[in-house]
Amino acid sequence: MQDPLSPQTVTIVQISPEKAAVELSMVDVAVAAFGVTGVIMAAALVAGLLAGALFIWYRSRHAVSIIEERGHQHNLFRV
Repeated sequence: MQDPLSPQTVTIVQISPEKAAVELSMVDVAVAAFGVTGVIMAAALVAGLLAGALFIWYRSRHAVSIIEERGHQHNLFRV
């Protein structure tokens, strides 16, 4: 640590890149963000459709209620 009363030396660093950095416009950023969001939305859509198809398939194979299981017999006291 330097003494606050001692003289300070300043070093100036100048960086001159050989090739200028590519600037991104707002359109480029929006397109990139939509790409990521689009992938997430497509994955959610596929997962929802798959879950819905599995639910419909399962419900078509199994009875929904006791009444349906008993062949639509509404006498619930029947054993």
